[in-house]
Amino acid sequence: MTTGTRDSTSQARGGIDGTRLRDERVGAGLTLRDLAAKTGLSVSLLSQLERGTTSPSIHSLKRIAGALGVSIFQLLAEDSPAQSVVRAARRRKVLLQEGDLDYELLSPDAKRKLEVWLGRLEPGASSGPEPASHDSEEFIFVLHGRLRIEFGAVTHELGPGDAIQYDGNQPHMISNAGPGQLEFISALTPPTL
Repeated sequence: MTTGTRDSTSQARGGIDGTRLRDERVGAGLTLRDLAAKTGLSVSLLSQLERGTTSPSIHSLKRIAGALGVSIFQLLAEDSPAQSVVRAARRRKVLLQEGDLDYELLSPDAKRKLEVWLGRLEPGASSGPEPASHDSEEFIFVLHGRLRIEFGAVTHELGPGDAIQYDGNQPHMISNAGPGQLEFISALTPPTL
């Protein structure tokens, strides 16, 4: 695959599955023009993504997944058949924000009722420039480092072995509150990333 126009320098490793993107778009009853209007991306870029001639930025991938109402992992290439074993070397990976934030899908796919992933945040990095919300319930378990999670004026700081469960509809943001890398496991139902 070649690298196409990017609106961010972060990209999904492994690329997007163009056939899956087209199937999701058609299944949602959208034309390329409709999807372009919903995402703010060009018809040309969306067509290239469906044909597999370019790779999307994470920003574009999030826009597309949001417009289609699916998880970004559902659009990534290398989908495994329905199974319960996920080998460490075969996990789907997504890098965000210049590599300061990355996720690895621990569940077999994002087509089930539960999505589980391993997250890593570099020192000083956060999940985004501002709090975000999504229609799901989320659970986070800290493996290494210090996690700060903010819900408006309420802030919690968690260390290794600590966990939190919350309604993802509340605008929230996570950040690395420690000097070293933060590593955590998160489970969402239904999948939203």
